[in-house]
Amino acid sequence: MGTLGGSVLIAAGAMAGAPPVAAAGSTLYVSASATAGAADTSCATAAYSTINAAVGAASAGDTVVVCAGTYTEDVAVGKALTLSGQGATIDASGLDNGIKITASNVTVMGFTVENATGEGILAQQPNPVKGPMVQGQQLYTGAPITHVVIKHNVVENNDQGGLPANAGTTTYQECKASGPIPGDCGEGIHLWSVAYSQVILNTVTGNAGGILLTDEFGPTHNNLVAGNVVTDNAYDCGITLPSHNLGRDPQTGKLTPAFGGVYANVVRNNVVLDNGLKGEGAGILIAAPAPGTASYANVIEGNAIWGNGLSGVTIHSHAPGAWVGDNVIRDNMIGTNNLGGDPDVTPTKDMATTGILVWSAATPTPVTISGNTIYGNWYGIWMNSTVHAPGARARNSFWSVSTYVRVA
Repeated sequence: MGTLGGSVLIAAGAMAGAPPVAAAGSTLYVSASATAGAADTSCATAAYSTINAAVGAASAGDTVVVCAGTYTEDVAVGKALTLSGQGATIDASGLDNGIKITASNVTVMGFTVENATGEGILAQQPNPVKGPMVQGQQLYTGAPITHVVIKHNVVENNDQGGLPANAGTTTYQECKASGPIPGDCGEGIHLWSVAYSQVILNTVTGNAGGILLTDEFGPTHNNLVAGNVVTDNAYDCGITLPSHNLGRDPQTGKLTPAFGGVYANVVRNNVVLDNGLKGEGAGILIAAPAPGTASYANVIEGNAIWGNGLSGVTIHSHAPGAWVGDNVIRDNMIGTNNLGGDPDVTPTKDMATTGILVWSAATPTPVTISGNTIYGNWYGIWMNSTVHAPGARARNSFWSVSTYVRVA
């Protein structure tokens, strides 16, 4: 339906028993016990019984308050507004997502989001345009959505389509493998071609994976992931920054930040533990799996990381021309990690406990590793000969570590 506006149309809607269409800057209320046509000035007088109905009626700049209760919805937010939960749970059982954001200037806060087939909360650029075909894969690009804030939410038990019991049965595309990109259902929270946004102070637990930043529909850059507790996401990483698009020309080495790439993001002061123990999941992963993919100039700082299936901070570059250079790993507290070993690094696999691992299959890769405290591992820092990390031994602290720096 088109957006209604004007006093005559608002009055007509009210006469028909429909909830009023609010003026911009207003607050709309959602309650399971709502009454259509009610005053809509509080939870006790809410006029909307579903979140989607209130979002549909809201104007840009409005606030939708969702009162205590459980709502079975896949909430679509396609306009600038604030979605505020007050003891509200979104149970997305059998639905693709709990909340899908496709507009800039959106804030989502205060919800428990659970049981989605794919992401609990997905922010995605909605209008990609076709780019080149590369290795049989159609690439897309577009301007990222911006100024999205996802904060103070509990995101748990999502990615249900990727569980072993559901393998091969889900229709949700993010749960299916695509070329070199594995199907991971998009993790609990996913920024998909998003810039200048924040994922802060959330608890993300019990999903296939935790928080994901990708670039399939355009670059993902200058985002802040901070103060989150990311635990027990069993099949994938706690926080993942992989590039799946052309962020760098694999022939010339020139960066193409307007087209793709995951870059200049900050991952700060998160607690990341016990992820990837049933699959292959690092605490925090930066990755570029194919030629031209690029995840670079990201900062990983001040995090507490331990008990993960792969190394606490893991950087993988899998192909010639893939770029993971100029990332910074600093001032983290990193306990025992790589509990399942890392068979993907070749020709020498790392099957011992490891704090930080940086591996590039072919492309020379500079990285900064400084100020970290690494304890309780066989290897403090593991890297191969294509990686250049000056001062890694002297600029970090090691406790109960057998080999401080291993160059394979």
